[in-house]
Amino acid sequence: MEIELAEECACPLSHPDSTVEDVHNQITQDTCHAEVTIHGEAGDSHVVHSTTSVDESCLCLAFSEVGCVPRIQRADSSGIIIETFLSERSIINDLIERLDAVAERVSLRRLTTKQSTAATASPTATIDLSHLTEKQREAAMIAVSEGYYETPRRTDLETLAATLEISKSALSQRLNAVESKLTRAVFDSADSSQT
Repeated sequence: MEIELAEECACPLSHPDSTVEDVHNQITQDTCHAEVTIHGEAGDSHVVHSTTSVDESCLCLAFSEVGCVPRIQRADSSGIIIETFLSERSIINDLIERLDAVAERVSLRRLTTKQSTAATASPTATIDLSHLTEKQREAAMIAVSEGYYETPRRTDLETLAATLEISKSALSQRLNAVESKLTRAVFDSADSSQT
């Protein structure tokens, strides 16, 4: 995910002076303790410790509330790149909603599926979602979390369209575009990894 925090956010990552390489943090009661590795202009790195009061604008709190651990990959003036692992697909909508409430901008950049047992193991699939529009991503996330792609389906186009407050035809077009783009991305990725 790529996140741009709001101007009034107290998070030390909201306006870093340098590129942040690595972040480890822990929330205890109402305090966020962070250990941040900063990459200096001269190519050197140093660790900075910070303590911040946690409030509703805290990005990490949004992850914590849905049982996820944020892994901050990078933070700079353009935003924060965060990776997290979800215990269930249905959590993604709740997480995005919580992040939308505290951030200026939230963008799902990539979705990766990993199998957890040897019996069900399959190759890891990483799909770059940056070529989807925001509306396409929103439609796809809701369709997946509501069970549209499950067998048997737990929902239908009409119900999903009502949730998104768009016509059934518009939703169908969005999902067709998503399916087309993702299918091409998967097979283009598979072709390039075999060569």
